[in-house]
Amino acid sequence: MRVLHLWDNYAPGLFDQTMAICREEGVEAALVAMHWIDRGVKPPKAMKFVRRISEETAGRGILSRVSRKLATLVAERRFRALVRREIGRFRPDLLHVHYGTTGAILASSKAAMRLPFLVSFYGFDISQGIRIPRIRRAYRRLMQRRPLVHVLCDEAAKRVQSLGADPDCIVDANLPLPVERYPDLGIAGPVARWLIPARFVEKKGHDVLLRAFRLHLSDHPGDHLTCWGYGDARWLEKRVGELGLVDRVSVIDNRGQGEFDAAYLKQLNRHDAVLAPSVRSSRGDDEGGPALTAVLAQVAGKPVILSDFPGSERSVTDGVEGLIAPQGDPIALSEAMHRLASDPDAARRMGAAGRTRATREFSRTAFRDALLGWYRTLAA
Repeated sequence: MRVLHLWDNYAPGLFDQTMAICREEGVEAALVAMHWIDRGVKPPKAMKFVRRISEETAGRGILSRVSRKLATLVAERRFRALVRREIGRFRPDLLHVHYGTTGAILASSKAAMRLPFLVSFYGFDISQGIRIPRIRRAYRRLMQRRPLVHVLCDEAAKRVQSLGADPDCIVDANLPLPVERYPDLGIAGPVARWLIPARFVEKKGHDVLLRAFRLHLSDHPGDHLTCWGYGDARWLEKRVGELGLVDRVSVIDNRGQGEFDAAYLKQLNRHDAVLAPSVRSSRGDDEGGPALTAVLAQVAGKPVILSDFPGSERSVTDGVEGLIAPQGDPIALSEAMHRLASDPDAARRMGAAGRTRATREFSRTAFRDALLGWYRTLAA
């Protein structure tokens, strides 16, 4: 069995376990990407890509946006041509299309669309992406080919079905996490050191959290919040200042801190609880599945507070493995924080229950078995 993996944007990280699983299970695999996002490591040997880009694209003016748009259109055309050549060279039995947006680019490719394929939706592609007319139209063409459609939560399944996906072709599995790398850290005392590990973008809910934290400080004045992530942090630092939280909130850029798991474990050792107060952004982007950094915190035995974003239910039942607060509600979020901070025994119980659930439901074995089953179905 031969599998060709296709990505519009590819970077080493949580979403790229499929190639490793193929190698481990003796499945021949190759990878083609439109953009290789450079994080300071070498691209895999079995990979070809159109162009290398930095993780953060500079420039916000009109000329910069137009230039990026033109460069993307050229890259998409070159990507389709590269995929066609690789299909002819590698002769795959099936394609694994990573991100619906990759499928949208390839919906007009005769070479790609004549093969059986699996398309995995990971978040932006099934939230903000479906609001973009050209992408939505491409999705509908894509679904006419009756691919297997991999989603990460029930809400994402409803959305792809509204785009024409055959309900019998929708499959569901959690992405695998490196649970073996995360020891049971738990918490030693009261919950006072809070961590939000997330990109500095609207959908991650930083603004809601900052307002909630300011309320929380009235009863817990000694607590501290760390915003640990990457992206343009200027707006976040400005908001911290506007709310008078400079002494109680740290904003840390995690780029350049080395390998992710090791860097994240250092942060988890320094904090008592993890927050993922995600919202649907003004452009429509939402999680579209579990917040994986929060799930990794659960693997480490940390209590978590999540908003009720699509996918939160995959790792937390409210009051069991953590707490759930309504999206965009700083009062409810501050009440949840007060609940954890006021009852360390309950926080420890939730952390332990979260570790049990996350290590079981986000294991590599469970995902591997599902993935190989999909591949066999398509290859047959």
